[in-house]
Amino acid sequence: MSLHTPRRTPDDEQRLIVLFALDYFAPCTDLQLLQFLFEYDLMNYFDMMFALNDLCDRGQAARLKKQAGNQYSLTDAGREALSLFGSRVPRSVKSLLAQQGAEWKQRFREQAQYRHEIHQMPRGECELTLSLVEQDMDMLRLSLSLPSQEMGNQMAARWAKRAGEIYETIIRLLSEDE
Repeated sequence: MSLHTPRRTPDDEQRLIVLFALDYFAPCTDLQLLQFLFEYDLMNYFDMMFALNDLCDRGQAARLKKQAGNQYSLTDAGREALSLFGSRVPRSVKSLLAQQGAEWKQRFREQAQYRHEIHQMPRGECELTLSLVEQDMDMLRLSLSLPSQEMGNQMAARWAKRAGEIYETIIRLLSEDE
């Protein structure tokens, strides 16, 4: 009986995959990057974080603290590393980004613009906070007390589609003369 050890991506390959993904998605949060890498079984959380931290230490990626967490982008040194070693990024990763990248980029853009947080409250109700963000500034921030987590989840799911209309309605109603 032989034991099978799962394949582990070499550190250099991990760094290149993260650089390549950052080049495509940046700016993005570590959670957004993880969603993409994990969805396609490219990397786990720990390997991604080790690679991200190493790239930041090397000056090839930049970390910026934001309201929604750390946001990462590629630096000039990271672009240079990709131009020198980008051919070593597996074709499957390049193909995946070519096929699925635009959809993921749009999803990340919406996550940054239409935020929500749900907190369970001590008496059983739930607090839903919805934010409409433009250029890192909250244009609208609503906190609602709701009877259930389920209702909060339903409203949060609709937020991206209705946020602009809700913002316009509030501005119009509050700007009208009586």
